Amino acid sequence: MSTIAKALGLLDLFSTAQPVLGLSDVQRLTGRDKATVHRHLVALERAGFLEQDSGTRAYRLGPALTRLAGMRVRTVPEVEMLRAVIDALSREAGELVHVSRLQGFDLVHVHHAEQHDHPVRVSFDAYGLPPLFATASGKAYLAFSPGGLLDLALADPRTRLPGAPAPNRMEVEAELKLVAQRGFARNRDTLRLGVSSVAIPIFDAASRAFATCSIAYPTGRGGKATEAHLARLLMQRGEEISQAMGGSVPPHILDLWIPSRERAAS
Repeated sequence: MSTIAKALGLLDLFSTAQPVLGLSDVQRLTGRDKATVHRHLVALERAGFLEQDSGTRAYRLGPALTRLAGMRVRTVPEVEMLRAVIDALSREAGELVHVSRLQGFDLVHVHHAEQHDHPVRVSFDAYGLPPLFATASGKAYLAFSPGGLLDLALADPRTRLPGAPAPNRMEVEAELKLVAQRGFARNRDTLRLGVSSVAIPIFDAASRAFATCSIAYPTGRGGKATEAHLARLLMQRGEEISQAMGGSVPPHILDLWIPSRERAAS
């Protein structure tokens, strides 16, 4: 690994859980010698990638990153950020993959991919997305959002299919609790007979759920084993998807998706 790559790699040590790091912290986390770590930190500070507190001498992410992130958002369309990872996931899963952003209680299409040749497939309408409680995407979003949002969603008839009764609060809370425990949501023949799906949340730069990614497939393609396989593919790509949209996955969610022992072995 080049010297530049080693220096820039130090930026990945900073997170919402540890936004400030001292020289000894970085040395401990990297296992490198003190002189090398100090030289890299000083170089990153001079370039604006880090800034140092004059009192504590600890480092945090610098203003240059804000400028570069803003430039990327302005110059690279959101779809282009996502296209490569979503297309790859669709090829790997052999199914429809869909990313949607939440605006109020509406699922808004961002990007979808159908990189497969199955003659039987799930039809997709980017302009007729179903309401929250009828989808795995909606459940994934609600399960990883602040609790007060559920109160608003339950009270709003737009969150359920036209003519459908209001969801049972106890049943909804129980299901969302399971979603939060296993890391993904699922739907089986709920929206349409013969269509199933799995979904995960996408997190923004503040590690808040703001979008979702789902895989939809014909129910006849398989049962629980198929569901588990597709959910696993989603979770393995979850961090990459959030990062493509400029976000960061909370550590406890990442541990649900890919246990630390698996990350260490990869």
